[in-house]
Amino acid sequence: MSHHLFFRHTLCKALIFDSMKKIYVLFALLSLLVFSPLPSQAENIKQLVIPGTGDSQALLQKLAVLFSKNRPVSVDIPESIGSGGGIRSVITGKNELARVARPLTEKENAYGLKYRVFAQAPVVFAVSPGVVGTKNLSFEQILGIYSGKIQQWDELGGAGKIYVMNREDGDSSRTVLENLIPGFKDIPTPAGGMVYSTPDAVQTLISSPNTIGYLPMPVAVGTELNILQVQNVAPTAANVRGKKYQLVVPFALVWKETLSPPAQSFLDFLSSPAAKKLMLENGTIPVD
Repeated sequence: MSHHLFFRHTLCKALIFDSMKKIYVLFALLSLLVFSPLPSQAENIKQLVIPGTGDSQALLQKLAVLFSKNRPVSVDIPESIGSGGGIRSVITGKNELARVARPLTEKENAYGLKYRVFAQAPVVFAVSPGVVGTKNLSFEQILGIYSGKIQQWDELGGAGKIYVMNREDGDSSRTVLENLIPGFKDIPTPAGGMVYSTPDAVQTLISSPNTIGYLPMPVAVGTELNILQVQNVAPTAANVRGKKYQLVVPFALVWKETLSPPAQSFLDFLSSPAAKKLMLENGTIPVD
């Protein structure tokens, strides 16, 4: 082979190799584009976890769903760890926001916490679905039931033995009753069994015949529980606003540092017309 032919042959081989190399590189790049997963929508969603009391748990779960519909923020309202547990999670920096159902203590205020009540919830006396004939309780009758002096529904217009559900000392709803029903906190040994979380209180009342208990109104909305009047006053929004029904617990959020945009957005959302409408539909009175 002549030198000229050899050069042409070598040049052709080089051009072919270079073209194949370019095709390979292009194929590899296309493969990355086609087969590499794009960032999913879920990966772009920010998550906000708000621990704390069980009293506002059901309401905030509904509000969280409404809030997240058109926003890239997922709000998680986990099972109750109590108002105190939620406050500790903020103090330690584990969570930005916590849900509480009581005012802050002096010791908690010393940490520079910020506190905002977004709603008021009536504390109601509820009875299991089978209890009929009893629609109203006076303060005296409530004291009679919880002291064990009244043990039959027959004395109150119903029928059968009364079973009593109580909450632990320091519970938000119990504190409201102790402060506003004369003599309630002076009952030495309250009748009935103790339940230690609001969701458990709901289930206890639903599943236990002839049982009475007290809890925040929103957790009873949508259940088969019957809500009683107190002193002939129903726990309606109008009666709460008019201070005719005064057994009320505050629903609040607590935080410490400047909030992140997602957390601030959720806090602002609670003042929106849509959030207020949902609160009222669930037996809670929004607070500006």
